[in-house]
Amino acid sequence: MVRLFAACLGCIAMLSQILLGLAEGVEPETILVQGEIALLIASAVGWIIGKLTDALVRESIVNRVRGSIQQHSAQSSAFPRSN
Repeated sequence: MVRLFAACLGCIAMLSQILLGLAEGVEPETILVQGEIALLIASAVGWIIGKLTDALVRESIVNRVRGSIQQHSAQSSAFPRSN
């Protein structure tokens, strides 16, 4: 998930810089330099967002599993087995 966020945001930033540069009539070298800078910055931001998202999803899953185990354990202890 981390690489996905970084790649998507980086590509979006680069594409937006290319389109903006073409619309304004900027020289191709300048467009590419600005695009690369935008790609690096957006990829770093995407990496951070991906890390946070990954941690939140993992924590949510762990909490849900723990709650389910505790609920099952509580139900099992409420009804003792009869021999």
